[in-house]
Amino acid sequence: MDRAAKILAALAAYGLSGGRLVDIARDSGIARPTVHRLLQELVAVDYVRQLSDKRYGLGAGLFALSLSVPSPVRDMNAIKVAAQDLSDQCGDTVYVAIRQFNSVHYLVRTSGSFPIRTHSVAVGDTMPLTSSYSGLVLLSGMDRLAQEEFLDRLPEGPTSHYWPRSAEEHEAEIRRALTQNAREGYISGKDVVIPGVAGLALAVPSRTQHPYMTVSISAVESRLATERIKDLLPLLQNTAKRISAAID
Repeated sequence: MDRAAKILAALAAYGLSGGRLVDIARDSGIARPTVHRLLQELVAVDYVRQLSDKRYGLGAGLFALSLSVPSPVRDMNAIKVAAQDLSDQCGDTVYVAIRQFNSVHYLVRTSGSFPIRTHSVAVGDTMPLTSSYSGLVLLSGMDRLAQEEFLDRLPEGPTSHYWPRSAEEHEAEIRRALTQNAREGYISGKDVVIPGVAGLALAVPSRTQHPYMTVSISAVESRLATERIKDLLPLLQNTAKRISAAID
């Protein structure tokens, strides 16, 4: 069972593109013949599916199991308090979001005292991973091949009717953000999602191999200059730790 769990965890990193036998064996630390045998057993119960290019991906049987899995959030009130404390400290909007399949779902939004508020996302909204700072943090935690699949699905032409930025410019900005998160452990910047809006986001620590929750600060561009980000980052990291204590 331990080896099967390691194989499933390794597969999860490859997303919809799936992983090769050799890669799964390498990532799980299990001998290739054993990985092949266990994959066949997992395919038989639909926990794994074999793709047309001989790659393996997670199967629909796991989705059926997940419907009975309890929420990883043990104390939602503690998460809301942590987010509001951060808003009180920085004066700006704070979001807490969770991965939902191949999207990001917003659980909490709190406001600070600064009069100009960036309420571009509401609690309960679900957005593509490539459409928000929080989503990009989650995308950064995926395998490179999975990231490329998301980037390949970016819409062509202007990114919106109010912001005539080309798909090429949008992709370049996303790649910059993914590189920053891989290097520094957080994403910051302006105009990634909405013109004039800046963000600072990072993953909430969890016991799983891959992050599934994020916390972020959203503000007008002038509020998140480089020097202020240096001051806010420790506050955001401390909030992430507080939120981590409220999830499984």
